[in-house]
Parts: sequence; C-alpha cells; structure tokens
Amino acid sequence: MFELTGGEGRATLMVSGEVTIQNALAFRDALKEWVEKSDTLDLNMGGVADADLTCLQLLCSAHRSIMSMKKNLTVMGELPEAIGKAAREAGFVREQGCRGEESHRCIWMLRPEK
Repeated sequence: MFELTGGEGRATLMVSGEVTIQNALAFRDALKEWVEKSDTLDLNMGGVADADLTCLQLLCSAHRSIMSMKKNLTVMGELPEAIGKAAREAGFVREQGCRGEESHRCIWMLRPEK
C-alpha cells in the first residue's frame, strides 16, 4: 500500500490500493517519513484504486510541509481517476496553485470532468 524507496538525495513514495479513512494513520506516517527523508520527493499514486477526503487532506498537509521546508515535489505520472473523482466531489479542484507556492502549481489543478 505505501512503499518508500530512496535515500537522502531523492525519496519516492509509491501509494496503491485504498487510501481512505480506514488507513489514514498509516498514510500519514508514510507521508511524514517520506517528507523527512529527502529534499527531492517523488510521489507515485498510480496504483490508487479508491480515495476519500482524508487522502486529499493528508496530501495537502504534506504539500504545505514540503513548501515550507523548501523541498522539491514531483508528482509522477497522472493522478488516477479515483483521486480525481474524490477531488472533484470534495471541491478540491483548483485553477491556480496554493498561495505562497513559487511554481503556482497544485496537485489539485485537474482538468474538469467532460
């Protein structure tokens, strides 16, 4: 479900399966370890089959921490539809990035549903 690889130079967190309230503590712990591990962080959520508001909130919190620590975040590939659907339903879809983020990018800058 949560696999952390890499070291001080670059760390990758691979997330798969269900990322919901039922495993929120495990996801929080994996995100915390990942953010503390390296200055260059890769997030791969390609294997996520289901997500809910808890997943979105934890990702936003990790993203804010990453920004405040002046670390680099790369979201690898496209976010799966399960996350896009949860983001749309919760009103997380954004047209511009978070305030204070130099790149003006946000993982919730998704294309609207067709």
